Amino acid sequence: MGLVSNIMSDPKRATGTALIVYAIAIAGSAVALGSYIASLVIVVGSLFVYFVLALSLRRATVEAFYVAERRIPPVINGAATAADWMSAASYLSMAGTIALLGFDALPYIIGWTLGYTLMSFTVAPFIRRSDTYTVPEFIEARAGHWGPARMVAVVMLFIMNLTYLSAQLLGVGVVFGRFLGIPATIGVFVGVLGTVLYSWTSGWRSITWVQFLQYIFLISMYWTPVLIASYFLGLFRPLPHFTYGEIVGSLESRELAYGLRAWTEPFARPLAAGTGQLNWIMSAVLLMLGTMGLPHILIRYYTVPSMRAARYSVGWSLVFIGLLYVTASIYAAIARYSFSQLWGMRVSDAMEVEWVKKWLPTGLITIRDANNDGILQPAELTFHGDIVVVGMPDMFGMIWIISPFVAMGGLAAAISTADGLLLAMSTGVTRDIYKRFINPQVSEKSEVWLARIILWIIGVIAAILASQAVADPRFAIYVALLVAWAFVFAASSLTPIIMLGIFWKRLNRYGIVAGMIVGMLTAFPYVLLVGVYNYPPIEIAGQKIGTIAWGVIGFFANLITAIIVSLATKREGEEVMKFVDKCRTPEIR
Repeated sequence: MGLVSNIMSDPKRATGTALIVYAIAIAGSAVALGSYIASLVIVVGSLFVYFVLALSLRRATVEAFYVAERRIPPVINGAATAADWMSAASYLSMAGTIALLGFDALPYIIGWTLGYTLMSFTVAPFIRRSDTYTVPEFIEARAGHWGPARMVAVVMLFIMNLTYLSAQLLGVGVVFGRFLGIPATIGVFVGVLGTVLYSWTSGWRSITWVQFLQYIFLISMYWTPVLIASYFLGLFRPLPHFTYGEIVGSLESRELAYGLRAWTEPFARPLAAGTGQLNWIMSAVLLMLGTMGLPHILIRYYTVPSMRAARYSVGWSLVFIGLLYVTASIYAAIARYSFSQLWGMRVSDAMEVEWVKKWLPTGLITIRDANNDGILQPAELTFHGDIVVVGMPDMFGMIWIISPFVAMGGLAAAISTADGLLLAMSTGVTRDIYKRFINPQVSEKSEVWLARIILWIIGVIAAILASQAVADPRFAIYVALLVAWAFVFAASSLTPIIMLGIFWKRLNRYGIVAGMIVGMLTAFPYVLLVGVYNYPPIEIAGQKIGTIAWGVIGFFANLITAIIVSLATKREGEEVMKFVDKCRTPEIR
């Protein structure tokens, strides 16, 4: 017990020991028990490594639980933020979305990466300078310590975070179901169990370092298959990022020969039920705005030591996120090119291609001879976006161990985001509601234990909802869009208020609350009706406005309402003015 205690008290030693045990377990199971058991060990065993690291970092203080003692180095926080940010949608679906939509998928990459650039100048350092613990607490301070503003902000937080969390848990179910043959519903609960355990140990202190390790896993496993595939295709000169245009050129020549629209043709395919250039631009702008208002990301900048560290942290986040995003397009081009090689083959021969034969039963590839001529035409071959990343090892005949490692990366992406979302919501209940309105005198120890209990409650509720959604035949649509919808809700509720709160002193409590409510009431019904119930989208200048683009309307509805209501009511007092000045004043070093 003494040896175990000594190991567990040192995070580096504990993690190193866990990785050694993990590697031995993989090697032993591969030799003695076969590839399936080894695959199971690789995927599930990664949860064990994360838990050991989290347990070695355990703390029971409020500062450790809520803001990681404000001691996280910028580069570590940058990698952890990237893992928190790059959810199952980025890892499993981003490349697939590009493969399916081509140019029209670029708003995802442009919006999400430029959103971080905007965040570094307009939000992150000022949020850190406020010395608050949560986004709702910041909003209440900006509203003159008016409680209703904080309560409304918590409601907004739950709407967007539950939307985001549902997508992550569905992603966990996909990983377990498609890679290991485990029922997706069981996979959802296993994912929640691991997620809550990491957060339970010491909140943001533990999950920040766990997310740092998860980032290393997910980016390594994301790059490995595409580098191998690029080598087989002769694109490794010196990296495929410089030469994959050759594949794009060959692909488009083949598409044009079959009378198809070129993959890079702009505004040729629907994006989230919208069409045209206006919808494309609005979607990219919305994803930028949504980035700046996500509570589980903003809270990361409370964990660094200073405003300067917050800026550096955002910069590192952008670097680490970019490593995945600049590679997604290569995945997409290689996968689409691989599918195009099946065109013109006899249908029976195409169905006997080894990797196609493996994936046909999953439903991620569909082949049907619609005209009964026995020759496979482009329209007779369809594929789901999820296969682009998870199917790459099989497309190029890579050794079997690559596939479970890719699954492990997908699991890391989903869980790293899920634990940040869960912790942000539990904090909203404990610090923003319970401590603020119900029991202000609660002890530090009791507050931390209540937060841990709330983690379990929210986790179980979310798992039940996600497991039920897995059985819904429409859930594939939800997986593809749920993450983007969370950005719609963030941009329509919190982003305008945070920006005005920092840069416009005339904003007051009534404008804050009115803006958030009007913005969410503008965005939420549209997403629900058009995105879920398939009502026809609104047209502007002859172009259909999709559910993502509509978030820009929600943003401006919030912004304009907040300004008008603030101007029509009395301004805040001197205390709020001092708070704003403090947020905007550089630190003295």
